[in-house]
Amino acid sequence: MRELLKLAAVLTIICCGASLALALVYNYTKDPIAHQQYLKKMRAVKAVFPRNEGAGDLKTEEIPFCEEGRQEKDCRTLYLITKDGSLTGTAFEVSVPGYGGPILIMLGITKNSDVSGIKIIAHTETPGLGANITKDFFQNQFAGMDLTETTLSLVKDGGSVDHVSGATISSVAVTQAVKEGLEFYNDHRTEIASRIKDS
Repeated sequence: MRELLKLAAVLTIICCGASLALALVYNYTKDPIAHQQYLKKMRAVKAVFPRNEGAGDLKTEEIPFCEEGRQEKDCRTLYLITKDGSLTGTAFEVSVPGYGGPILIMLGITKNSDVSGIKIIAHTETPGLGANITKDFFQNQFAGMDLTETTLSLVKDGGSVDHVSGATISSVAVTQAVKEGLEFYNDHRTEIASRIKDS
């Protein structure tokens, strides 16, 4: 019995020590990890506005945007691209279910409501198949598309988007994300533009 108590005490000490070590590591690394995630998003914002490269007077403003009736946890973060105080573009994340799990996309939209560019930020699609949605040949085709002159569906379905070979579900998911993002922007473009004056 005494040996069992001794073993239990040793195990308790080990568990407490391991928990403390994990807590210390988390506290030490959480800020650097958060900073790296922020930088990754900023790189994605820059990537979806390739037309603006080299324009040194462009600024990016980060603001929260909550649709009426939605809880705070469902709010979006908008990245407003401005020049001389005027809105030139807006970027934000869109998440959709793919074949292997959620696909997170950074979507850039110009002030004229067409796509400036997209960047796949995270996904769990099949390597060599669905994962090819990250390739430039697929992502770049969305630039210039909109809801008025473009049919946002796959070519094989009568639309304007060439799908990734062997990855129809992933291709449809990204296309749907772009469509939903454009619809969101068009529904709120006046309010979004007004935030420049408020920020």
